[in-house]
Amino acid sequence: MRNFSDPPVEPADKPIPPDWPDQRWSEFHAVNGVTWHVQRSGAASRTLPTLLLLHGTAGSTHCWAGVTPALAPHYQVVSIDLPGHGFTRVPVAVERTGAPYTIDGMARMIGDLLRGLGIVPHTVVGHSAGVPVLLRMALDGSVAPARIVGVCPAIVAPPAWYVAFIAPLLGLVLERGVVAHSAARLANDTRLIERLLGSTGSPLTATQLARYRTLCSRHEHVHAAITMMSRWDLPALFRDVGVLRTPVQLIAGRQDRWIPLAALRRAVERLPGASLTVEEGGHLLPEERPEAVVRSLLPAACDGSRARGRG
Repeated sequence: MRNFSDPPVEPADKPIPPDWPDQRWSEFHAVNGVTWHVQRSGAASRTLPTLLLLHGTAGSTHCWAGVTPALAPHYQVVSIDLPGHGFTRVPVAVERTGAPYTIDGMARMIGDLLRGLGIVPHTVVGHSAGVPVLLRMALDGSVAPARIVGVCPAIVAPPAWYVAFIAPLLGLVLERGVVAHSAARLANDTRLIERLLGSTGSPLTATQLARYRTLCSRHEHVHAAITMMSRWDLPALFRDVGVLRTPVQLIAGRQDRWIPLAALRRAVERLPGASLTVEEGGHLLPEERPEAVVRSLLPAACDGSRARGRG
């Protein structure tokens, strides 16, 4: 039985579908005006380390559904929906500050949430855009983990075809009603979501695809994803990252069509103490091959992860 001290708040609209992955672990916490969706699972023992999971752009806690069951016996597992994503709600007043969808702002907000809940992660794991957020948090001191694990890390510029696909939406990003509602209708009425997910290089099951359709039918989620992409500033992050002293373990997907492996190898050279391993699979590796992610996170793998070196 879990023993977490902070009492959750009750969401006004009961937003989580009953069949949503790990929804029995879901809690809502109000911090600085944002109502956060948090899933906390795993053993109750305070002697076990805490593992923090952050998804990437347009994802949610569901991205870790295949990973958490194997990790729960070894960690207290904490997974968070990023601002505006999934079932985390960002009010308009907070949005107008410009903070929720930038790397720096998101890092500060998640740091405030962790402090509010008394969560001190031993290991932090990010997928895709979740990785730059964790790097920023480590640089700012809002987390001080033993290691950072990045799965298919979005620390390189996206390929040209991706930019061309997204650019028209980014140009209209401030027109929230038009862009978000229109994109949500497209998600419901066409095969756009299936084609976009197919472009990741990861084959998904019908159930996994349906979860993304559910998310993208929510205009708040679509708005958050598009705004996040429009405000991402990797050059600013890499101007600071040279002072990072936390070990960084990166895992790439060999078939990842969103994070080119050659460009990722070059980026790794700029990260102090970073290692890179390559697994078979595409960009959605935690969903496609969760066992590959779990293998790097189980306690038995921790001591050997640095020794494997660059892949």
